[in-house]
Amino acid sequence: MKRPLISILNSSTFGKHFSDHIATLESFADLKHITVPADINADDLAKELKDSDGIIASVTPKIPRGTLEQCKNLVLLVRHGIGCDNVDLEAATELGIMVSRVEGIVEKEAVAEYAVSLLLAGARKVVQGAQAVKNSAWSTRSGMIGIELKGKTIGIIGLGNIGSRSAEILSKGFGANVVASDPYIAKERFAEFGAKEVPLDELIRESSAILFHCPLTDETKRMLGQAQFDSMKKGTVLVNTCRGELVNEDALCNALENGSLGAYATDVVEGEPIDGNHRLTKLDNAIITPHLGGYSWESLHGMGQTCVDDSVSVFQKNGVPGRMANPEVLQKEHRRVWQ
Repeated sequence: MKRPLISILNSSTFGKHFSDHIATLESFADLKHITVPADINADDLAKELKDSDGIIASVTPKIPRGTLEQCKNLVLLVRHGIGCDNVDLEAATELGIMVSRVEGIVEKEAVAEYAVSLLLAGARKVVQGAQAVKNSAWSTRSGMIGIELKGKTIGIIGLGNIGSRSAEILSKGFGANVVASDPYIAKERFAEFGAKEVPLDELIRESSAILFHCPLTDETKRMLGQAQFDSMKKGTVLVNTCRGELVNEDALCNALENGSLGAYATDVVEGEPIDGNHRLTKLDNAIITPHLGGYSWESLHGMGQTCVDDSVSVFQKNGVPGRMANPEVLQKEHRRVWQ
């Protein structure tokens, strides 16, 4: 019986800590580990992936139409994460390729807790303080006065799996006044999570801290620009655990440089991975971590298990993945199936 070829693309964690995930896949498939630059072009990426029957893909690189069209055997592409913005879903659907992803609930606790950690780091100057001690500058602590969260208005953009959990932590744990904006959540559910529904412009204007918990879409790309930063309270803390492309980077840097934005605590950057030469790393009020939001043992296990389960469903059971990113492909007469 023919064995499928599953390519593991740019994932530094899949199978690294949970050997049973690799063992399960190797019991019925051949595995190929591929590492490519984040900015690889479509044709060069296709050369690496063209023989793949399945792909387990990280957040980079982008997998465009030009690549997918050359992957004639590809049946299943599994995102080792929640977001699918680096995959051309329209092209995958037209070509009959099933795309699946990790359910938000798998990363819910890990990312929500991490977002609150970043918020605290930005609000209480945690990183600056730690660095001051390392630099023998203990006495500079007098310039590191932060804010408490209790009673503060904290805005959450996106109240899905992760955003709703952050709202619960902040409202019920810290006693913050949580406001939220999400046109896709039923109005009666806001109070359930300890949040008050407000229009986005009011959230931006009235919040002492703002957390992104929304996907990157055409609607949300660059949703915070110069006008939005100008309308914020002076000293606002902005937290991003979603995608760097949600903000206009020029406007962001201007707001950080002139002090109108108190801190930007982010786990994501447009064009990541970045190095110490990136302009955001030069700003003292920017805290940048290397996309660690989902990096808890519990979350990584759940993410890996999802990739394994979806691969088993398609290549061993001739079924479909558990969480489809393009469910409409199932209605296609030319949907690809594993033979």
